[in-house]
Amino acid sequence: MRPMFKVSQVYGLQTQRLRNVAILTPSLFKIRSGRKRLFWQDDVLEFDVTTLLLTKAGQQLTFENEPTKERFLSVQMSFLLPPSEDMIQLSIKVADNECSPRFKPNRSVMASLDFLLELDTQSVSETTQAYWLNGFYQQLAEAGKLHLIFEGHAVSFEQKITELLQQAPWQDYQLDQVATHFSMSRATLIRRLKEENTQFRTLLTRVRMNHAISLMQQGYRQQIDIAVRCGYQSQERFSQRFYKSFGITPSQYIKTL
Repeated sequence: MRPMFKVSQVYGLQTQRLRNVAILTPSLFKIRSGRKRLFWQDDVLEFDVTTLLLTKAGQQLTFENEPTKERFLSVQMSFLLPPSEDMIQLSIKVADNECSPRFKPNRSVMASLDFLLELDTQSVSETTQAYWLNGFYQQLAEAGKLHLIFEGHAVSFEQKITELLQQAPWQDYQLDQVATHFSMSRATLIRRLKEENTQFRTLLTRVRMNHAISLMQQGYRQQIDIAVRCGYQSQERFSQRFYKSFGITPSQYIKTL
């Protein structure tokens, strides 16, 4: 069964400072312990166990994850099923002028989220997953927050490419190969991405760098091993890409875990 959403965790024993972290899929983040500090436009937003961070695909975030008495622990819920256009329009209609990604939900919304986070998507049908997920979307829409996660009902071409690359970030993807997958020419693929102000190599690097973070979170520590699993044969090249992306070296990030 295909999951309608995915759940991943991030932890840290020391403060983690990362810049330009790419949000590859419409997501929300819930803090389980510690604090997240987001540098948002000209402001600094604080998140704790009572608040949620709402993010659209394509955003790049600069933040700090800070442990308090315990380690820092957060959950990312990535949505693979878009809501209906009616829900998004309802969210826009009832929303106030506040465009902050910081959301303090009521008990009902938080209870629905906790239920979904504990759901075993491998043992529940796609129809049932969609039923429960759409109920949660409706709650977010009624709170005027759903449109802060989704631009619209249609999935962008950038996101479609990203979802393909996420299936195997270590592969040596070629433009012709990817274009064939989408039944188009190489030139058309380049043009479609240009229309969305991005490039194929940019998307591939973002996917690989996020995969590197995920591998470190899972316990991988040897940089050459991580590099190969992200599609790089050179540890030096991988380290350079990582630092250029996040403003921190792989070894510095590993020390926070």
